[in-house]
Amino acid sequence: MSAWETVKLAIVRRKLLANRIPKDSVYPLESWMAIKASTTAKSERELRNIIGKKTHDSITRSEFDEYQLFRFREQLRYVRENSPFYREKFKDGIKPENIRSLNDIDSVPFTYPSDLADEPLTFMAVSRTKTAREFTTTGTTGKRKVIGYTTNDLISKVDIISSALRSVGMKDDNVLHIMFPAVSAWDPSLMLAGACKVAGYGSSTCSSPDIKEQMDIMKEKGATHIIGLPSFIYRVTTLMSSEADLKTLGIRKIISTSEPLSESMRSKLQDAWGCNVLDVWGMTEFGLACAIECDEQNGLHTDEANLFYEIIDPDTGKRVPDGKFGELVITSLTAEATPLIRYRTRDIAAMIAPPCGCGSDFNRKLMKPCGRMDLQFKIGMGYKIYPVLFDEALFKNGNVVDYQMTITKEGFKDVLTFEVESKEQSDDIRDSIIESITSITEIGDGMREDLVDVPRIVFREIGSMEYSAKAKKIIDARES
Repeated sequence: MSAWETVKLAIVRRKLLANRIPKDSVYPLESWMAIKASTTAKSERELRNIIGKKTHDSITRSEFDEYQLFRFREQLRYVRENSPFYREKFKDGIKPENIRSLNDIDSVPFTYPSDLADEPLTFMAVSRTKTAREFTTTGTTGKRKVIGYTTNDLISKVDIISSALRSVGMKDDNVLHIMFPAVSAWDPSLMLAGACKVAGYGSSTCSSPDIKEQMDIMKEKGATHIIGLPSFIYRVTTLMSSEADLKTLGIRKIISTSEPLSESMRSKLQDAWGCNVLDVWGMTEFGLACAIECDEQNGLHTDEANLFYEIIDPDTGKRVPDGKFGELVITSLTAEATPLIRYRTRDIAAMIAPPCGCGSDFNRKLMKPCGRMDLQFKIGMGYKIYPVLFDEALFKNGNVVDYQMTITKEGFKDVLTFEVESKEQSDDIRDSIIESITSITEIGDGMREDLVDVPRIVFREIGSMEYSAKAKKIIDARES
């Protein structure tokens, strides 16, 4: 490392609030959020007048609500002044000073993914010369979005990632193995490796889809933790577990991110590796780490210091109470380059009120998103299906490595054809897979109503289905 790189690393480390988390913190991620709120109160008179001078270990939920409202007001002021899109959108009377309660936020109009896709550069609140990085994503819509990050935005993301890694149990002598093959729009490896470096953890990165290469690097670097796409980690697990006892590698925690993690997949991974598998939720629009599970595995702790979470009824736009599923809406509270206000994510989820059995007192959790509104397909009498339903069903069978399903129409019946990459192929395995699929309520009801045909299974040899990150699991080939 050059002298200049050493100086830059030292500067970033001084800026990280994660390095101020007490060594005896019960739940480091929440401690980090409390430190951010109390630090803001010390430097901002308006917030200090509301909640007083607070130490990080004395922040309550109601005081943290005030921190979020303050940040929401400040972000509204910021976008009105600096973002061409929001300057136009809010010109008819959205005033920051009117946001004094959570109910007041209802008056602020939503931002839609199509807005960002149609005019991405009008969202920029800084000159493009001041953006340190730009990332693009097409998400599930196929329309390109551009997300900018200033240096402060990137440091903020490194900060939350460092805190999250501390919360899952990483220590100074641990090594995080990062496996994200074929991910290009937002390369998580860059942020994760950077976060490990400034936090003092070791890391190894392998972007190759070659399973043996992944295993060799894990062993060579002495990996203690793994993070990556669940579909790929599952592929590695299924194909390598017959050749080696994965428990002997000493992996202490596996972190699943960037794709849905089904419970059947989680169970298989935990059995094979002998450690907990924790889920992470995030999206390119808000960075890599937006919410992460603790060992309780009953909801994801959210980054409420930088993001404001809402769940709304997608039809009425009204906020729904904790515990009820609806569409997830997020506001960036601290973003500089591409701030987003009440952004409709299209993810279906619910919020869980604190406390949590892990020791977290005030942080609200996100119930694991169960699907995306733009990845739902209707079959039979209008039953909605989405990939996670089939992940649960197919990955129960230890032979299944991957699959893809195509919907076609024969007469008045919907036909579901599954191409299944399987280690073994037999009529018994076929019957087992069909039984799992037909046990899904939506499929079983459609068959009983004679509007959905018996699922069809087409076996594929291992390696014949090329692995692709975030591949489409369901293809609708019906004409209408």
